[in-house]
Amino acid sequence: MKAEPPPLEIGTPCPRQWGDMTGDAKRRFCEHCQLHVHNLSAMPSGERTQFVAETRGRACITYELRPDGTMVTASRWDWMLRPLRAVGALLAAILPFAFSSCVTRRTAGVPMPPPDTAAQSAQQKLGKVQVLGEAMPVKKPAERK
Repeated sequence: MKAEPPPLEIGTPCPRQWGDMTGDAKRRFCEHCQLHVHNLSAMPSGERTQFVAETRGRACITYELRPDGTMVTASRWDWMLRPLRAVGALLAAILPFAFSSCVTRRTAGVPMPPPDTAAQSAQQKLGKVQVLGEAMPVKKPAERK
């Protein structure tokens, strides 16, 4: 980011704030004056020069200034970092799903007890039997007199 003065001076500042307008980082729509406002600080140098030449200085613009009066400009590395950010976001979305398929299932963090082989062999002999709890001894009912 090199220090450069703004290419255009703002003649009559708009009373609306940039944050109140709808749009993206380069261009937003002002409901007050019903025009698009262009952010020169968000444009690369070539695009900014072309924009100023095409509009001949008659456009709604905004830009950020440093304390020394020079305009804040877009980073030169932004064009290189944008695809890397997209790849990073894609990996951040995909990798958790890819790695979660490698994990064995656990129930609430408690390990499952090993299967009881005696119970399995009894179940195979009797068919499908569902036992809830432990078996209780059965007593014969008392005889009545």
